[in-house]
Amino acid sequence: MGYTQNSIVSKASKNTRFLENYILELSDSPMPIDWNIGRKLVVEVGFGNGELITRMAKVRSKDFFVGIENSEISCEKASIRSGKLGLKNIKFIKGDARFLIREIFSDRSVDLILAFYPIPWPKASQSKRRLFGDDFLKSVATVLKLHGKFVIVTDDQYYLKWTEKNMERLEIPFDVHQLKPIKATKYGRKWESFGKKSWSIVVHPRHFELKRILEGCYVPHAHLKELNFEKLKELSVSKLRDSGSIVQFKGIFEGKYGYLIKVVATDDNFSQMYYLLVKRQKDGWLIRLDDTAKVFKTPAVKKSIKLVAEFVSV
Repeated sequence: MGYTQNSIVSKASKNTRFLENYILELSDSPMPIDWNIGRKLVVEVGFGNGELITRMAKVRSKDFFVGIENSEISCEKASIRSGKLGLKNIKFIKGDARFLIREIFSDRSVDLILAFYPIPWPKASQSKRRLFGDDFLKSVATVLKLHGKFVIVTDDQYYLKWTEKNMERLEIPFDVHQLKPIKATKYGRKWESFGKKSWSIVVHPRHFELKRILEGCYVPHAHLKELNFEKLKELSVSKLRDSGSIVQFKGIFEGKYGYLIKVVATDDNFSQMYYLLVKRQKDGWLIRLDDTAKVFKTPAVKKSIKLVAEFVSV
């Protein structure tokens, strides 16, 4: 039986509601987030299609679950799955957990963090992409409650040993166990069919002094009476540094009321792409973050406006 036009529209509307209900938009939220949920807080990093975290949320209805995943498609799939299950105790966040764990959770606030079968990135040239580097492990150990745990499951023995060495160097307490592949995940079932082994690493809390870079949601703007257009063109290929932040401009686009500047801003290896608006006004020019930009208000993002204003002012 084919779909009618009304049934297609109805399905699309329902899925849109699922996304609105379950995907948490952080760009305008104060950090760290005050979850204030009055129950156990469980976080899964890299939840894939959401199979494990939604199953846990359904069984453990008294706990609250947060999933962090880089893939927008995965967030959408997990949201739809949650909506169909009628879950009320789960939210999903799109982004890099290496940054988000540190920024959105306060010290000693999380009961359980899970990371099952993360990509091991085995090549030496890929080592910077591995999840369990020093900064991430420090963040995890610090945001865990005193009796909290971070549970890693991997099928890659090299990744296991690499992670163990990192924790030993940082003096973070942990335990390692061999176990059967986790059938509640797609990769666990896959590795079981191949006869592969799995290992779990249980990481315990340890406090580190974390340097969080998100402070409030306010982003400054700048007013200029006059604009140097030659400097504006030069800006499109410029790379500027200021107090550890890097701001790189990737092009300028002219419109009816002014210009859009494409920007990549980097703070501590965390990069974001967005647009700055240079808008003509009666009394001069306004430089601000474009309304469509959904970015974290990091020091580099805030500084980019100041740098543009200084660069193009007459």
